[in-house]
Amino acid sequence: MFTYIDNDQLKKELKKLVIDSGMTQKEVAEKMEVKPQQYTNIVNKENLAFRDVKRIAIACGYELHINFVPVEQSEK
Repeated sequence: MFTYIDNDQLKKELKKLVIDSGMTQKEVAEKMEVKPQQYTNIVNKENLAFRDVKRIAIACGYELHINFVPVEQSEK
């Protein structure tokens, strides 16, 4: 689990997920039923869609869980 900061960090986490899965990007693309170039286009988008993040996660053998955690307020 990681705390989302920005899309650049999310892209790094996705790359790590692919590496940790032991799969190549080509294999992930095949599991997603897209061409390798389409996979590259997806991960290089400025703004990733949650559906694409989910598809990549599933192709790597993971589930996508989103957890909202309340921000702790400063003591007054």
